[in-house]
Amino acid sequence: MTLADPNHDTRRPLASVGQSDAQVQLAIKRLAGSDCPLLLLGEHGVGKRYTAAQIHARSHRSRESFKEIRCADLDARGMLSVLSARGTVYLVEVADLHLSLQERIVRDYFATESSRNCRLLFGSSGELSDEVKSGRMREDFYYLISGVTLRIPPLRQRRAEILTLTEMLLTQYAKQFDRPKPPLSGEIAYFLIHHPWPGNVNELQTAIKTLVAIGDETISLAALKAAGPGGRPNGHRKSRSLKEATRCVSIQVERQMISEVLGSTGGNRKRAADELGISYKALLYKIKQFGVEPASKESGASL
Repeated sequence: MTLADPNHDTRRPLASVGQSDAQVQLAIKRLAGSDCPLLLLGEHGVGKRYTAAQIHARSHRSRESFKEIRCADLDARGMLSVLSARGTVYLVEVADLHLSLQERIVRDYFATESSRNCRLLFGSSGELSDEVKSGRMREDFYYLISGVTLRIPPLRQRRAEILTLTEMLLTQYAKQFDRPKPPLSGEIAYFLIHHPWPGNVNELQTAIKTLVAIGDETISLAALKAAGPGGRPNGHRKSRSLKEATRCVSIQVERQMISEVLGSTGGNRKRAADELGISYKALLYKIKQFGVEPASKESGASL
């Protein structure tokens, strides 16, 4: 991948990577050695911000600051601060940048290459050519920021890397929560590899955080499946967070445990409370809250 070509047509991306994480990592290494502006493309949650931070950390500006700024929040004063900053500035969702601020970057950044204070990295989750066609983005601005483009593929196209990412996240969150690193069973690994991951890396991070925090594989897997993409007849996907799904599954498990213990004690609530390790008053509250009935010994228990 060539980063500088005097014969390059600036209307086309000079570098576009979209096949694998290995290619992205190679591109990051090479782009870190350059000081050129860079456009990062990819769906929400694929790791554009993380990639920008990696490029900064490997660059000669690594001792200076790395700032992340949402373009929708920028005004004229904020743009002045951006252009006078040192280090690296990552501008999130560049399509949200006002036309007057696009003009400012063209005039005060791209036209002053020798006196730039910072390196600008631009991120977008959509195709910017559509913004140009609609008039929401200046054509000259688009050509200037897209001269070098790094396209980050969605997680569903990087399934071979999911378990590697998972191991890294398990280690990270086990340390963060001061808990043992849970092993990955074949069932959970299968789920992680085959899940569509509409939320990309962000969704995977939340899933692994849930797995470590809960610490119980059965409950964790049920929570992950409950939070997975579901459909409605009209085609609209029901929005459910992992936190909500975990709570729902935990309630199901708690209700089932109380029912089983009540069944094994013949409905003796005092003994059931002792076996469950909760107060008699707490048990009465949960029986009323969950509408628990004692489970028969023959019926078994399942989620």
